[in-house]
Amino acid sequence: ITGVVMVFRDVTGQRVLRQEVERRASHDHLTGLANRAEFDRLLLELFESSISTGTSHALCCIDLDQFKIVNDSCGHAAGDALLREVSALLLKSVRAKDTVARLGGDEFALLLEGCDINIAQRIAQSVCDKVAQIRFQQDGKFFRVGASIGVAPLDGRWTTAQEAQQAADGACFAAKDEGRGRVHIYEDMDKAVLAQHDQMQWASRLQQAID
Repeated sequence: ITGVVMVFRDVTGQRVLRQEVERRASHDHLTGLANRAEFDRLLLELFESSISTGTSHALCCIDLDQFKIVNDSCGHAAGDALLREVSALLLKSVRAKDTVARLGGDEFALLLEGCDINIAQRIAQSVCDKVAQIRFQQDGKFFRVGASIGVAPLDGRWTTAQEAQQAADGACFAAKDEGRGRVHIYEDMDKAVLAQHDQMQWASRLQQAID
């Protein structure tokens, strides 16, 4: 070989564009948090980890209280601003290895990796207390919001990841029924969660009967 021709092409722009496309596919456009699809993927990973390695994790489902009042009184732009404020608070309240996701509307979730139920309860209570301290101001009006949080362990007891999420959802509904602005920890044969499940089943049966 007596000579070589080398051609260099800067692909930085393409790489940045590809990373941005991937990020948008897995993150919520409003808050920058993980979206539902990314949450489902990570939940399945932690669920499988709890089965294969015996490591305990925790799932928290969060529903904002009084959010609809802000949306209805001040418009969606104000509601979006409040959601971004809550999102920033959630990110500051968890550990670096944890995941904060927005599932839609005013529903959020925390995936707490390598976390037993006692630590999860402390994190959830801290989030609950901090959200209660928010004083959201818009057009000269002040609003208070709260958070109802349901916590379920990921410790190998579930047959599917969906069962774990249903347990956390049920605990969140129980927290609302108990007065809102509080944390409810799921336990086996949890009467409050079982009552919520029974109510949901009856709602479906009644609708079928009406139809």
